[in-house]
Amino acid sequence: MKHRGTQKVVVTGEDFGPAVKKTIIKLNQVIDLIDMNNLKVIEEKNGVLDEITGEEGIIRTEREIINAYISDEYGNKVNTASCYVAIELAISPSVGSPFIFHATTQLNNWCNPYRIYIYIYIYMCGMDVNPDIDVEGDGKLCPQLDKWIMNSYKAVDGIKYAYGEYRPSSDDKKHPLVIWLHGLGEGGTDPSIDLLANKVTVLADVPFQKCMNQAYVLVPQCPTMWMDDGKGEYKSDTKDSIYTKSLFELIDSYVKENRDIDTNRIYMGGCSNGGYMTMEMLLHYPHYFAAAFPICEAYHDEYITDDQIDMIKHIPIWFTYAKTDHVIDYTLCTEPTVKRLLAAGASNVHVSVFDGVRDTTGLYKNEDGLPYIYNGHCSWIYWDNNECYDGDLNAWEWLGQQGN
Repeated sequence: MKHRGTQKVVVTGEDFGPAVKKTIIKLNQVIDLIDMNNLKVIEEKNGVLDEITGEEGIIRTEREIINAYISDEYGNKVNTASCYVAIELAISPSVGSPFIFHATTQLNNWCNPYRIYIYIYIYMCGMDVNPDIDVEGDGKLCPQLDKWIMNSYKAVDGIKYAYGEYRPSSDDKKHPLVIWLHGLGEGGTDPSIDLLANKVTVLADVPFQKCMNQAYVLVPQCPTMWMDDGKGEYKSDTKDSIYTKSLFELIDSYVKENRDIDTNRIYMGGCSNGGYMTMEMLLHYPHYFAAAFPICEAYHDEYITDDQIDMIKHIPIWFTYAKTDHVIDYTLCTEPTVKRLLAAGASNVHVSVFDGVRDTTGLYKNEDGLPYIYNGHCSWIYWDNNECYDGDLNAWEWLGQQGN
């Protein structure tokens, strides 16, 4: 007898982006035993077939099963009979992502379709589980997002931002505000994409919050990309981003609405496109931000005037990049800007430079057994994992001390 079941997946933000690491099956009957040796899991989703042309199509992958057990509705193991079964799945930088990057829009989206085919035999009876999972909607659980509130803001110029926010516990104290600006692929109208793609959720976790002494975190999502010149193309000269004024409007409005934000401790940072926008905001509003942390930033130094260098040299800034970055040329962006700031007398500028970007968790390795090598552009991984230093000085601890 076949039993029809439905599924929800557990999605987590990892160093390499989001990953489906568990599926939770709801059966129409109670069971008390499951054997992982009798399981087979096939993932089917739309994905990129050719990285060069951007051709898309359906990709099928057999997923490695780590464990399986009777569970509650949230996938937690239980020792009693239940109508829920949880299957833990192995993940890696190349396996398990529920995102697809569309070459035409330059944006990440949730895979649609996303399916998991499961074949389970219980007491020698086959069980058929509905493979279709709405990962964009209510077909997923994201524990890392539980602390976050999703919201939106419409600026005077009509631009509408989605954003995620983390709010510290209410007390009688003033709290800093940390602003994170996403990279190219995370634009759109769904801030969960922004929060999971670069593991931005760490900004709400205890280690970072301890360094900040409990901070608000604001994660705005622009509809396209921060470097949009108004025609949907990359801004590459002195022309402003179409989002500069409205982004500041959003930030300033958020600060005014939350009166326990310390206006002397507003910090801004971001990666790649967001690193560019961080620099853009500093250049336009040099006395608003207490510190900044641009990562693999894309603002070409040739478009920063000497007068602008003088205007921002007082701002504490921590730059991060890797020498193997082949997406952003650091010799045209970060490196010359740092030299000019120091030459102009900047006294609180720090840099974390990495020879490459490797896995530091010990979980992922290359075929030669050495730590997995990421694209050199992904230097935000070191920031997320609190591994950015300038000598003995730690970036997170440094940031939390600015403006005090």
